[in-house]
Amino acid sequence: MRLMPKFKRNAKGTPRRPNPANRRRRMAIRAGIAACGVAGMAGGGWYLSHTGWIAKQTETAMTAAIEASARAGLRVEDVVLSGRQNADAADILAALDLERGAPILDIDMAGARERLVSLGWVASAEIARRLPDIVYVHIVEREPLALWQHDGKSALIDRAGVTIQRSRLDRFAHLPLVVGEGAPAHAADLIDLLRTYPAVAAATEAAIRVSDRRWNLRMRNGVDVRLPEIELTAALTRLDSFQRENALLERDVVAVDLRVPDRLIVRVAPGATPRPRGTEKDT
Repeated sequence: MRLMPKFKRNAKGTPRRPNPANRRRRMAIRAGIAACGVAGMAGGGWYLSHTGWIAKQTETAMTAAIEASARAGLRVEDVVLSGRQNADAADILAALDLERGAPILDIDMAGARERLVSLGWVASAEIARRLPDIVYVHIVEREPLALWQHDGKSALIDRAGVTIQRSRLDRFAHLPLVVGEGAPAHAADLIDLLRTYPAVAAATEAAIRVSDRRWNLRMRNGVDVRLPEIELTAALTRLDSFQRENALLERDVVAVDLRVPDRLIVRVAPGATPRPRGTEKDT
């Protein structure tokens, strides 16, 4: 194949080249025609898009395709759920918003997942279609950590301080109790630390957040233990040592203040029996 153009010869046998001016004129005309065509197509496309015609036709076609798939057997017949221990199955089904017989290809997967994770118990969720007719759902539940009291109301919270639920709390009465504004965000650190001091943990009824800076412990016998904002581990070590060796919290004690480093200040009840002084101090 020849790639170079062939020119007609004139009567003298020499090649006759086209007039450059004519060639430029023809190219300009062709470009104008092409531009008009493109503009017409673009204008027509803009008009159809602006009036919504294209969107309506696309939606109609998609609806017809989904309905055809359902008639072919691609419809919801069952939901398989895994990972549930505490979450209410009825709440999960309501969040999925699925109906038996609905086209399985028409499920809003992202929306269903969003509704699932909005449930208090659900930390994360996965949803998948198992064609032709099963929807598979797997959830990861939040781990209950403590009960939180604030403004006269109670709630069950997880390690991240997220509220799981505010009702039907009786079966979680064995969990630690934290009180006050800001308590949920810091509860996990304190509870984990208390578990390393079994004697103190066993005697503790509630942990009260003070000014969202530090904790007080309310003991089961009514004694208040004031903990420092920093060096919490050292303070609990002192308290645990006195509790194990001297049964400090079983005495006629009203309050224990651990906010002064390396000291344990004890306030006893009026009329309490005097006891030998150690490193602790009565006030």
